[in-house]
Amino acid sequence: MSTIHRGLTVSVVVEEEKLGQVNALLTEFNQHAKVNHADYRANMPSTYFISWLTLPAQEYAERMVLPPRILLMTSYVGRKKQHISELVHFLGLRLQAVFELSKPGSSRLSSMEDMMAFVNEHTVFQAFYSGFKFIPTEDIRREQEIRSEVYGFLDKQRSVPAFATQSPSEIKKTIEDFVSNQGAFAWATEGLKEIKRDKLRMLLPLGIFLLVMAASILCLLLSFFINSPILSGIGLVFPAFILILALLFVWLRINENNPHIPNEPVSDDWIREIIEREKNPVLNEMTVIAPLKKGLIRRIFLGLSLRLITLVGYFSYIPTVHTARWLQLDGGRRLVFIANFDNISEAYAHDFVDSDNRSRNMAVVFSHAAGFPATKWLVKRGYNHRSEYMKGVRAHQKITQFWYAFNTELSVENLKNNRKFREGLFRDMDEKEIREWLLTI
Repeated sequence: MSTIHRGLTVSVVVEEEKLGQVNALLTEFNQHAKVNHADYRANMPSTYFISWLTLPAQEYAERMVLPPRILLMTSYVGRKKQHISELVHFLGLRLQAVFELSKPGSSRLSSMEDMMAFVNEHTVFQAFYSGFKFIPTEDIRREQEIRSEVYGFLDKQRSVPAFATQSPSEIKKTIEDFVSNQGAFAWATEGLKEIKRDKLRMLLPLGIFLLVMAASILCLLLSFFINSPILSGIGLVFPAFILILALLFVWLRINENNPHIPNEPVSDDWIREIIEREKNPVLNEMTVIAPLKKGLIRRIFLGLSLRLITLVGYFSYIPTVHTARWLQLDGGRRLVFIANFDNISEAYAHDFVDSDNRSRNMAVVFSHAAGFPATKWLVKRGYNHRSEYMKGVRAHQKITQFWYAFNTELSVENLKNNRKFREGLFRDMDEKEIREWLLTI
């Protein structure tokens, strides 16, 4: 089974007059999900998060109206085909009720096969990030349970006089003996072999890109000594890539000289309405949807940036973010950002703006959205980035009518700590590594 985390986004246009009807349905379904959370977990074991909402019409560059939409966004683990099948078989009637109100919707959604085809047809590209990569949903409960049981076991061992004199390696052996004698924990002795394969699969696109660039550089050098049209042709790939990138940056810099139009501050009532929904004890959700600043280069550069995020996503880590995604809609004229995170949105946003490195990375995407802080050469800021960024977030933040989370109790650090404990079981370590591993209990 694949342990790679992925995102699915389904986007369809809906008529303005039907938004109220769709919102009412999604609100009703959201209440059903809260009451029947256990059923959702049992019937959608690959699904981590679902955000289902409507997007009102928005104005792009003061000359184009971007249409209202319905957005269904899921975060899942495993294969896309299996996830869609699972989603449709459990939520089929609800999916049908909502999407038949959209423009593409029709009576052809009367069967499960039709609904699966509909979902596939209206899936859009996104850049997806997961903060707890390679952890299947079933392992959340199992890894939390085994760590808790071991903690309880060690707590009882404290009353045994000889336990206090044991070395770290002896304590590790005691823990492993305890786990081995628990039939319910037999799975913990199997290791995590499939993760190595999935890590390679995630790195494959980046590896191919780097290999192509390296081959081009090599061919470029060889072409000085060997007269070959093939070598010369391949050798032009890398310099052409650099030249195109340089021209795009110059074009972007010209666009950055356009007058900056900041967002108007939102009302306190709107902020209170958002905060009112962020009452979950650990995890919350935020969706920001904004039209882009005018100019074709903004659409092109954002598209390239999202593909770059996809290439290097394996190496990214944000301590409070469970999953996040960025995508473009309506011919690239609209940016959608969604995150599932620890804490509340105000604190979550400040995790970025209070860090120079993260704010620079964030500018690569959000600087293209209307009202967000202006940049110079994409990254340099010329004013109070924090206040302007928060105004942009609040101005374009949307209410998510339906939100489901498989895990509601554990933070990203909890999940990663539980995984570190499991990874250390039955693995050879030196004394220093064992001491660090014992701190995960």
